[in-house]
Amino acid sequence: MYADNLSRRRFLRNSALLGSGALLAACTAMPAPAAAPDADMAEAPVEVEFTVWGSWDTIYGLLMDHFYADANIEVSVISAPFGQYHDRLLTRFASGDLPDIAMLVDFDFARFQNRGFLTDLTGYVEDHPDWDINAPGFNHFYPVITDFFKSEGKPFAIPAEVNPMGIGFNIDMFEEAGIPTPYEQWQADAWTWDAFVETALEMKRGEGDETIYGWTGGPARIWNISNRIWQNGGDVFNEDKTQVVVNEPAAYEAIQWMFDLYLVHKLGPANLRSPDAGSGGLFSQGRLAMQDVGTWTRAGMADSDINWGVAPQPKSVKHASWTGGFSYAIPTGSEIPDDAWNIIKDTASLEGAKFLLENGGAGSSVVAAMESESFLFEPPKHSETFLDMLASAHPQPFIRRNQEFLEIWDREMDLVAIGDKTAQAATETLKVEVEPLLVE
Repeated sequence: MYADNLSRRRFLRNSALLGSGALLAACTAMPAPAAAPDADMAEAPVEVEFTVWGSWDTIYGLLMDHFYADANIEVSVISAPFGQYHDRLLTRFASGDLPDIAMLVDFDFARFQNRGFLTDLTGYVEDHPDWDINAPGFNHFYPVITDFFKSEGKPFAIPAEVNPMGIGFNIDMFEEAGIPTPYEQWQADAWTWDAFVETALEMKRGEGDETIYGWTGGPARIWNISNRIWQNGGDVFNEDKTQVVVNEPAAYEAIQWMFDLYLVHKLGPANLRSPDAGSGGLFSQGRLAMQDVGTWTRAGMADSDINWGVAPQPKSVKHASWTGGFSYAIPTGSEIPDDAWNIIKDTASLEGAKFLLENGGAGSSVVAAMESESFLFEPPKHSETFLDMLASAHPQPFIRRNQEFLEIWDREMDLVAIGDKTAQAATETLKVEVEPLLVE
């Protein structure tokens, strides 16, 4: 139990402070009258370091105050810029300079787990009174993101977030044009790739600086490209990641379709590998009919007056979405793993998840939190469709040598994006160069 762990640690710390001479004297001296407790001899608090990135220190600081303001425990939430965070953390792990709890993003999880830097959390999950280690998502989290943080079937991190990707749309703009919204088309089971292109072309109007664009998806990275591949029935790797299958028609045809949204149809303001492919505020300014959105989009639209809604991504042969997320892990060799676990347990509880959502969090890995009023509010209209997206969500395709893989992937996608190479040719190169990376 948490209280037992804290009491044991406090006893050991206070005993150490007394020193051997003091302990001997205490054992041999005659009994003395009981004295009133000395305020100066108060038990030292348990100190815990919780590392995060970016501005997460603010919201997690609030959460720690929420849970532990009156407890004899001090949680220091330490932040670093996201672009440097995981490299710095890896250096700390390698040198033995360990935080007590580390936030890890999904695509960097393997860098730590492959080196044996993370504690196997199986025993903790098994002992949790409300979780079931043998059930999908432990009967608490979304399985798609829970399973991502396992290795050989064992949990080495606890999921914190999900962020499925859908289509955001300007409701007023669609009403003025008299065109069914993406949500209405999805409800009618008519929200297909062809319908999406037709809708985006119909919504595009104007010229130059006054152009209203039909859609933009932001710079094309592996997650939003994978979306299209899954929607077309393809994949990047086979199930056990022993083969590259992105060179099969279902995959390369989906990649070509995506880049043709700009190359052929000119739906957005820039080619889809350019940093300028993002909306650049066009959506919040009312100059963009549709854009790819995630649970994180709410924060960016908080100060906008745009009346907007959300729908799932269109389908080719099926609906599919990507989801990523981050997690909480305990370093191997931690001096206080039980205390760290209890903080993770509180943070990942329904109460903790709802607190994070209500104070600026995007999407929680806790199913009951996502199904509650803490997430299901407007804007956007139809926010419940994020839950529909999670029913067909996939984790981003990662391999152990992921950095090498992504360098090759990005190079080939750049060539497709500017029309210098077809998707079919690019994926043949990917198979040749990436498949050797799958060999352990």
